[in-house]
Amino acid sequence: YRANFPPVTIPSGPEAGLGFFDKATEIIVENLPEYAHSFGVANFKRIIVDIKRKRNVCCPSLYKTKEREAFISFSIPASVVLPNVIITKKEHFKKIEAYVDQNNRLNLFELLEKSDLTLGISNGRRFSGGIDEVLEKFKDSAKIYVRSGEDVLKGLLEMLLLDRVDYIIGYPIEAKYFLKKKSDFDSLEIHFIAENKIAYTLGYVGCPKNEWGEKIIHSVNQVLKEHRQTPEYLNFYEYWLDDQTIPFYKKIVNQYFVDEKL
Repeated sequence: YRANFPPVTIPSGPEAGLGFFDKATEIIVENLPEYAHSFGVANFKRIIVDIKRKRNVCCPSLYKTKEREAFISFSIPASVVLPNVIITKKEHFKKIEAYVDQNNRLNLFELLEKSDLTLGISNGRRFSGGIDEVLEKFKDSAKIYVRSGEDVLKGLLEMLLLDRVDYIIGYPIEAKYFLKKKSDFDSLEIHFIAENKIAYTLGYVGCPKNEWGEKIIHSVNQVLKEHRQTPEYLNFYEYWLDDQTIPFYKKIVNQYFVDEKL
């Protein structure tokens, strides 16, 4: 099962199959020839329900939660991805540089408290690592524009480029995916958030927590151990990053694999 979640998984359109978890799934499928594979598309709610019902289905792009661990057999981490960031236009740097710390991270609390800049966020979207806690303190502030709409980031990016908001929060890969014109993407600047307590987010393959699912996951883990640190595999995600972010990502992912072996 895959969700329509570009650029994580892209099940249709001109870039179908180019999502970084799409490519990871290809590697897994190629290395499990003893199974007959079929593919389906559904939203995450449907996927989770079918796994919970112990159907013979798996999903290659799941976050692990305590609730899900009760009925999902998870692989070892299949992908290490960067956390949410602040995205703004390069021309706005002089307005925000006072809030950049010595580690080149933006202090979101001070930005909201002291600057006159407007943050754009999508209605209903949640962020991890401490970002939500900061936003909660300013939930009634006129400095936050909450956009309603089906898309999560595309409309906000358009508003940013038109100077209707000054900065937004999202994944770097989302920005690169939706901004097809390179000139638009090159006009942007990405800053990591000082209050963010996590350096990365982990993605997993998930199957039902039964004998069938655990057998699949055991096989998937063998494939991941062999491939997930190779340049080819890591490039599935790096493909969607901007040039200035790739070195940072390499440092983060390398450190993760060092720590994991401790």
